[in-house]
Amino acid sequence: MPQYVIRPVTIENWADFAALFEARGGPHYCWCTIHRFSAHQHMGSPEKKSTMHDLVARGIPIGVLAYDNDVPAGWCSIAPRESYAGLSRSRKMPRATPVEVSTWSVLCFFIARPYRGYGLTETLLRGAIAYARSQGAQVIEAYPHDTAGSSSTHRGHSSVYEKVGFRREDTRWHLDV
Repeated sequence: MPQYVIRPVTIENWADFAALFEARGGPHYCWCTIHRFSAHQHMGSPEKKSTMHDLVARGIPIGVLAYDNDVPAGWCSIAPRESYAGLSRSRKMPRATPVEVSTWSVLCFFIARPYRGYGLTETLLRGAIAYARSQGAQVIEAYPHDTAGSSSTHRGHSSVYEKVGFRREDTRWHLDV
């Protein structure tokens, strides 16, 4: 079993993020922009890629990559809640912490096909938590999707969140860090 290394996406490893998203079966159609930009549905794939690159170039956190040696194997979208424009008006994912509490949100996972079924989602989530903690996060929230057989949401299953210490309250899951 590979020993994964988790790294935040930065301008230095942008090419790895792009390669993972552009690989066959990758989420090149969304570039994880669904909750980040209010006009995401009007953007084409090249524009989505470009806007994500702009965030990274400006030093805005977008998430972490899992590496198997030098090969990007998976992705977890984790960032300050305020960096997700779509969450500010979401009824399904409402903010449950005061604005002054540094709250980060986990919204998406993608595991490259050869790495699926080996627990990489949990490894990514643990690495994402460590990264958010190192950046000053006080609370991490998540919104798992538990529909059997559904891979369209990529939000992760609640059992993974439970394993790493998240607790459920109403429609959200959270972890005090």
